[in-house]
Amino acid sequence: MLETHDLTPAKSRLLPNLMVFALPALALTTPYGVGTILALAVLLFIWHFRDGVFDCYRDNWSAVRPMVFAFSAYFLVSLVRMLIDQQPLRTLDGPSRMLFGLSCIGVFYYLRPQLKYFWVGLFVGTAAAAIFGALQVHAWGVPFPDGSPARAEGFTHHAITFGDLATAMGLMAICSLSTSRPMRYLAPLALLAGLAASALSGSRGSWLAMILAAVPLARYGRQVHGKRILVVLVMAAALCALSYFIPATGVEERVAIGVSDVHAYFARGDATTSLGVRLELWKASWLMIKAHPWLGVGRDNFDVALHALAAQGLLQQSPALEYSSGHNDILHTLATGGLLDLCVLLAMYAAPFQFFRHMLHAEDKGQRPAALAGMVMVVCFIGFGLTDVMFWLMATKLFYITMACSLAGICLVMTQGARAGKEPRRILVTRTDNIGDVVLTLPIAGWLKLRYPGVHITFLVRRYAAHTVGQCRNVDEVLAVEDLADLAQHMRSAGYDTVLLAFPVRRIAIAAWRARIARRIGTSHRFYHWFTCNELLHFSRVKSQLHEAQLNFELLRPLGLTEIPTLQEVWPLYGLQSPSSEKVDALLGEGGCNVILHTKSNGNGREWPLGHFTELARLLQPYGDVKIWLTGSAAEGELLAQQAPALLELPNVNNVCGKLDLRELLALIGRADGLVASGTGPLHLSAAMGRNTLGLFPPIKPIDIARWGALGERAMNLSASLACGNCRDKAACSCMTAITPRQVLEVVLRWRAA
Repeated sequence: MLETHDLTPAKSRLLPNLMVFALPALALTTPYGVGTILALAVLLFIWHFRDGVFDCYRDNWSAVRPMVFAFSAYFLVSLVRMLIDQQPLRTLDGPSRMLFGLSCIGVFYYLRPQLKYFWVGLFVGTAAAAIFGALQVHAWGVPFPDGSPARAEGFTHHAITFGDLATAMGLMAICSLSTSRPMRYLAPLALLAGLAASALSGSRGSWLAMILAAVPLARYGRQVHGKRILVVLVMAAALCALSYFIPATGVEERVAIGVSDVHAYFARGDATTSLGVRLELWKASWLMIKAHPWLGVGRDNFDVALHALAAQGLLQQSPALEYSSGHNDILHTLATGGLLDLCVLLAMYAAPFQFFRHMLHAEDKGQRPAALAGMVMVVCFIGFGLTDVMFWLMATKLFYITMACSLAGICLVMTQGARAGKEPRRILVTRTDNIGDVVLTLPIAGWLKLRYPGVHITFLVRRYAAHTVGQCRNVDEVLAVEDLADLAQHMRSAGYDTVLLAFPVRRIAIAAWRARIARRIGTSHRFYHWFTCNELLHFSRVKSQLHEAQLNFELLRPLGLTEIPTLQEVWPLYGLQSPSSEKVDALLGEGGCNVILHTKSNGNGREWPLGHFTELARLLQPYGDVKIWLTGSAAEGELLAQQAPALLELPNVNNVCGKLDLRELLALIGRADGLVASGTGPLHLSAAMGRNTLGLFPPIKPIDIARWGALGERAMNLSASLACGNCRDKAACSCMTAITPRQVLEVVLRWRAA
């Protein structure tokens, strides 16, 4: 098993180490131990929210998403039921605390506690529970009126809960068997103490849980600890068997009573015994389920429905009528909440179980003992739920959510750098929008090539942009979305292991899901991504202070690439090369200073006034070697003819709008001495190829230089210093007018001089 070394300063680890120790140490021996740890975690979550505690959920969303959904669903369903059934607000106490428990994932991930203190805390907690239980039974306890001995209950005020949690903690402790030399001895002692506390509680439900927990302990424990854990399990089983023959343990007596109770119920219908009461409650629950299968009788109406069944003569008058739960997780949940609540219950068990199972199968970075402990706890709760209702009492709710989420956060810390799994080999980047957005996505290909030199990168774009992307030396293959009738079939046959949905399109996202690509990465701002992607990222492009090209690097976080390069690091990653074109060579000829003016932006952003472009061309007339080339689509050429005829009539102006395809435009930009444009595709093409480029922008977020400015070795941008105040109205906004033709002229003349 791999060891990890935490380099966090010792002082900063004091609080998290104390928390992770106190969580199990105080669980059974103080009245508010777990609740205090949870409250402290919520406060720390709020305090460190801006410091990065939320990064845990963003960077590990695919791993934590099921748990977040499951416990959030429990709260939301409880809220809806409260409103519909007109229940008091207190019914949300438990569900809200379990929702708050999700904060433990982020807090323990952010604070990075050392796992060894958790193991020590389990030993202290189980040992203290055994000692406290012995005192309660043999020193302070009062026997029951029927003569049966007192039962240990710690501070849970419920003997069954005390025994169940002690058993779970003892079994969790054994998962630390090989983590250090002291734990080789402390772990078996903790297991022994937990079993002793359980025996003192007189709880029989924990026996079933021990049998179930032995399965993951044997299955995964052998991988983590070798044969040593099998020896401990055999010895524990032998000890349990031996306890049956020791009268002082009370095990033989409890077994005999149990057998007698069951026989009495089925032979004489006796529902006055301990197990007889349970069997009568199970019968009542089944009757409620048959009558109300979908939504149940209501979470607070079990006892009302119980007495109603007795009044109908379907149940006998017995001590069972004094109970408020069905003493079985599944039966009680179905009886009170129907199939809806059952789905939520199963999700609350399945989500943590699957998380810890994933961590056990992940590359070992030291997280496997913690993951095994988490899985054992979940399995124990499933076993306990066969004879009790685990999410009925507050103590069990808090224990489950706090333990599960704390261990999840610790596992995520320890697997940093390994959570991305295998190194990507074939990546598909989908960017089927405008050419400028496509160009600003190209740097991530260069970044990926630096990190994974052997990776194969394919771009999926619109047909008109395919040739341009093909000029990028960092892209291995380019596909046009129009040419692929069955996207899912292509994705399967191509063998992609990662897809980056840089531009969200429902059809493409569904195709990636159907193709079962291992990593499907997209933003959370598209509802369909929540069902088609298994890696969701949470970031706002509009509110971010990053450049658009930098924002695309957010998509690489699930691959373990969490660093966002600086603007100076971005532009060398374009890798865009200029193609050759005989047509363009013939147009330009030899010599002269060729300047491209791209006057329109296809409605994207704010445009520099055509009058300013005309004035700039006039100012350049005295410089006979300067030739101006007007570029754009055919439709934009028609607009120029209507709106700026004076510009087209100037002798130094050449209008090639609509006369060049994108490949030829790229060749023209590659040979030109400079390009002037507002925020549009050709601006970014020019900057990406390292040509002289001047971008003209308004000082308005989010369409300003900071977000969309040209990035390149010889790129610069101009903007008015202050917004005009009328920016909401495009027609009235004068921000672009404030950039004068003479300011642009100075830049062009510098290009000419160079």
